[in-house]
Amino acid sequence: MNRFLTIISIVFICNNVTAQHKKQDTLKRVYMSLDSYKNQYKKPLTKNDSINFMIRGNDTLVLVENYVRPKGISVPYEYKDSTFLKYYQKIAFRTKGIDSIDKKQKMRYWKDDIKIYFSESVSKKTRKNLMSFATKIANEVDSLNISEVKQIESSNCIIYYFGDYEYEPRLRNNKKSDYYISWNGNNQIYRSSIKIDTELYFNEKLIGQKLKELFIGTLGHFSRINNFGCESYFADCYSENKQLTPVDIELLQYHYSYGICKGTTLEKFEKQHQQAKELLKTHNRKMSFYHPF
Repeated sequence: MNRFLTIISIVFICNNVTAQHKKQDTLKRVYMSLDSYKNQYKKPLTKNDSINFMIRGNDTLVLVENYVRPKGISVPYEYKDSTFLKYYQKIAFRTKGIDSIDKKQKMRYWKDDIKIYFSESVSKKTRKNLMSFATKIANEVDSLNISEVKQIESSNCIIYYFGDYEYEPRLRNNKKSDYYISWNGNNQIYRSSIKIDTELYFNEKLIGQKLKELFIGTLGHFSRINNFGCESYFADCYSENKQLTPVDIELLQYHYSYGICKGTTLEKFEKQHQQAKELLKTHNRKMSFYHPF
């Protein structure tokens, strides 16, 4: 009999925090990846442990008897085809170069709600336009909440113009409109700033277009690529008619989906997909990605 059929559950333990969840489960037999085991237990494996090792593809699975999951949420693997993943990896992991891809590149994302503060120079029309755009994104994307705040102390995203107070010192010497984001050790973005040159973008339409383009970038430190039509916000070409295309929405939804571990390197991202796809193809079972908190 194939030993694989004796597995009660296969889990991949992610290290990052997700939504609140009260349930704590005890499972009799669980296999987890060697990386997950080392991250969770922080203790050397014994000879007895190695007896129950299972090799799946390029990964080693470790048997954990009477495994007690930490509090968190378990999400089934979210399958995407290789074409979509190729585009996503270029955008989220900033790996444009085909011949010299850095496997240590990491994806960044917001865990906390985004709270936007506009400087006094930003007109009411521009504020309303950007917030309508941001609300549309939030309505389409799970785990992403966006709102406007009136007090700068309550914000974690600041939008301002050249000539305003320099809210973000690291944008002080920038000669062009740009954004700056900060993230923690788990690659979770916790602050962003967007600065617009109103001499170059001199009317409401131009300001609104540039502001939306930069705002999309702050949602994941995304790179733009040349695989899409120019109307896409992820396309590396100019258009006066940028819009949230279906593929833009799908990319953002996937970036904020918990059907894969968050904040990982490209190397780990690819490894997790390989393992999860093999399980799905060979045994028609979805791996679960468990996000402790």
